Amino acid sequence: MDHILSYKEGASFLNLEGENANEIDWQDNVTAGRGWSYGSELLVQKKSGRLSGWVAYTLSWTRWNFSELNFGKTFYPRHDRRHDISVVGIYEVNKRITLSANWVYGTGNALTLPVAGYKAVMERFMGAAIGNDAHLVNTKMTEYSGRSNFRAEPFHRMDLAIQFHKQKRRYERTWEIAVYNAYSRKNPFFYDVDTEQANKNALKKYSLFPILPSFSYNFKF
Repeated sequence: MDHILSYKEGASFLNLEGENANEIDWQDNVTAGRGWSYGSELLVQKKSGRLSGWVAYTLSWTRWNFSELNFGKTFYPRHDRRHDISVVGIYEVNKRITLSANWVYGTGNALTLPVAGYKAVMERFMGAAIGNDAHLVNTKMTEYSGRSNFRAEPFHRMDLAIQFHKQKRRYERTWEIAVYNAYSRKNPFFYDVDTEQANKNALKKYSLFPILPSFSYNFKF
């Protein structure tokens, strides 16, 4: 991939000079680079019989390189995913009852997190004289070792369902009872660095959607 775009280090659309923010050119905040993606996929599927389903596996790499980012070193972007697995099974108990289950697994996203923090002296206002102590203030700064220096926890979950079919005169109706994330895996949605504690930073993981039951009704005609 050639001429892919990414934000420059410290890119911002906030205009501190008080001008109209719409006058900021977005092209000044991005830089162009190159990318590579490669890997392989495997699919094994069973279509006949009372038990059907498939197993799919993908092994892949995605790398980016920008002369203006990460000191010119190649890094893994956020959507790089090393392993991607899905296992699906469908069992027909009889013509009226069907059981199904699926399990998915994916390598966690590549993220950029700070590795250290320190206090620095900065100007309180834009344009203030540096030599004037009245305009100086202590502020917390963060240090980064490089892009994509942290890998999030892997994502995985299992879904279960049972379907009840009945053929009516003019249509077929189906009741379904399902469970999403059956073992209530706390998959990471995003991470946050808590800096409120004195002289100590804590990495916090936030998750969504624990085990969730659902009921549905549908018909075909």
